[in-house]
Amino acid sequence: MKKRRIFIIGLLVLLLACPSCMVYFTGKQQESYKQKIINSIDPYKIQLLSMAVESKTNPDYVPLSFNGTDEKTQAAANDAINKIFDAVLEMEQDDDGFYYKAYNTKTNQRYKSQKSYYPVIYKQTSTIAKDRKFNDFNLREILEDTDIVYRLDDNYKLMDDGRLKVKDVYVDLNQIKINSPNIELTYYCTTSVSSMTNNTSRFVDEYDFVVLLGTALILGLVIFIYILMNSLEVEESVNPYRTIKNWKLLTVLIIIGLTCFTFIGASTGTGLLVITGELQRILAQYSVAYSTPISYCLYFFSMFIFYFLFSMLCFTVKYMFMNGMDYFKNNTCTYALYAKTKELGNRVTEFDLKDNINQDILKFTICNALLVIVLYVISPSKTIFAIVYVMISFLYIRKQSMKVKNDYKNMLNFTEQLSHGHFDTEIEDDLGIFNSMRDRLNNLKVGFEAAVKEKTKSQNMKTELITNVSHDLKTPLTCIKNYVILLKNTQADEATRTEYLNQLEKYTNRLSNLIQDLFDVSKASSGNIDLHPIDLRLQALVDQSLAECIEVLESKDIQVIKNVEDVVVHLDGDKTYRVFENLLTNIGKYAMPHSRAYIDIHEEEDYVSVIFKNMSEVEMNFSSEEIQERFVRGDKSRHETGSGLGLAIAKSFVVAQGGTFDIEIDGDLFKVIMTFKKSPKKSPNCKQKLEIRR
Repeated sequence: MKKRRIFIIGLLVLLLACPSCMVYFTGKQQESYKQKIINSIDPYKIQLLSMAVESKTNPDYVPLSFNGTDEKTQAAANDAINKIFDAVLEMEQDDDGFYYKAYNTKTNQRYKSQKSYYPVIYKQTSTIAKDRKFNDFNLREILEDTDIVYRLDDNYKLMDDGRLKVKDVYVDLNQIKINSPNIELTYYCTTSVSSMTNNTSRFVDEYDFVVLLGTALILGLVIFIYILMNSLEVEESVNPYRTIKNWKLLTVLIIIGLTCFTFIGASTGTGLLVITGELQRILAQYSVAYSTPISYCLYFFSMFIFYFLFSMLCFTVKYMFMNGMDYFKNNTCTYALYAKTKELGNRVTEFDLKDNINQDILKFTICNALLVIVLYVISPSKTIFAIVYVMISFLYIRKQSMKVKNDYKNMLNFTEQLSHGHFDTEIEDDLGIFNSMRDRLNNLKVGFEAAVKEKTKSQNMKTELITNVSHDLKTPLTCIKNYVILLKNTQADEATRTEYLNQLEKYTNRLSNLIQDLFDVSKASSGNIDLHPIDLRLQALVDQSLAECIEVLESKDIQVIKNVEDVVVHLDGDKTYRVFENLLTNIGKYAMPHSRAYIDIHEEEDYVSVIFKNMSEVEMNFSSEEIQERFVRGDKSRHETGSGLGLAIAKSFVVAQGGTFDIEIDGDLFKVIMTFKKSPKKSPNCKQKLEIRR
């Protein structure tokens, strides 16, 4: 639950941070776009506009002064400048990228153009009469650097040599001076394209677009990495990821993929509209207050939806690769269609002639086809053919139906006999289509009988287990009880009491060992063994085990001959030592006196074999499987002390460490064969560890 909460909080933080970053970078790119528009303001057009407004607000304004020109040229120049003024005022009256307010300081008249809905990015107020730099401009420079003349009709044309052609008159612009107007002009530049600027594009630069696209991709990569970092189990427990993981891949691609593609397009479009001010203009045109903050909120919302859908696509990709082919098998329509087609093909192509039903169907189909052909050839008319065919088909189907009915009745009787416990009943008759069921019921009868025998054997083993445990626990307990009673006799001398105490200690140790053996074999049977494997030298462990068991071996004058290679295996030292100790103790108890026992350790290609061999003192009238059972002793008369658990414990410890434990009996030769996996090879400088039993 804690991991799930952390994942949700982290995802929400990312889904809020990524759109916020996009809004921030979009604002930065908008500043670049605004600066580009501001830098493209044409001062020549501003001067023309001031002069045009002066001519509108001051009838006595003479815009031009002449030097050495005739009256015809002057009239042509004044006509041209008036046409230019009209074109400028008409052009700027409905300009969305530029609007102005003008005040004539001489006549006190005001003049303005229609206000634009685009957001204002630059405001400037200038008084042309006091701004002396405009006096440095001449009419030729203004007309050459602007396209205003080209907006007039064919009667007005700017020549390549700098002269202005007005109908048939050529005006030398170098002989004309501009009279500064008395206009205080306040103009506003917006984000839209304007004829007063040299910015002719309403779109952002390719650089700005690449920056925004790169930022969006980097933020998307951050979300993808976050989805990869978290556990799949945590993610698929959260809606809507829990829902889409069960969708078909085609559904995910159509719904999530197309929606994500739509929103990235909408987000990109919204971002460009925000940069160019189009979205703010639309909102302001419909009298929506706070159009700029609302436009940024819309952009943030569209980016939020996009990144949310993108995170769902990232989860789908992760879930797809984590589940491998199982995902494509369970979630793709293509694979489902392939599976259905393959199944249909298998049904058509798979036709087992050994199956009785298929044989009957094939026989019926062939006979039916031959019958149709014969009757059709020899029949004098189609009516007689149809009647004969129907009669033969009826008789054949009736015969087969009666056979199926009888076979079913025999099968039903057989199952009733089995249900009443009569397992000696067996049916060998041909039951047609029920032959496979007959065979399975016969096998079921045999299997059930085997299960009953196994259950009986298991019950007998449990009874024998309880009997053996009771007997082995009762013997030392009875002795302990008797010696306690004898010790209570205060008339016994000190030597006798000491002998009683020694016997009491002996039987107490025997009972303790028996209980420990019972505990060990119980843990081994349940698989609850704690292993601590190390690199173990078997030769040293064999020497240590022989040293511990030397007394029991010397008591029967048993000579142990070793043929041991110095090999290293990765085993638990305590458990392996217990195995060797149990086997050597068994040799000391049951081996023939004055004989030899053998211990062989050999290194094979993939494993290490350990073999213990000795000659038995008594006849071994048991199998290798029986001697490995619990509470089974080599001395069935129970003359020797012990629990009968030694070999069972040894086998359990060997198997628990990934080895094998087998017993072979050949006459009086008793052989225990164990194998262990070899340790991985190490460098010569690596020191090998040796378990020392304390």
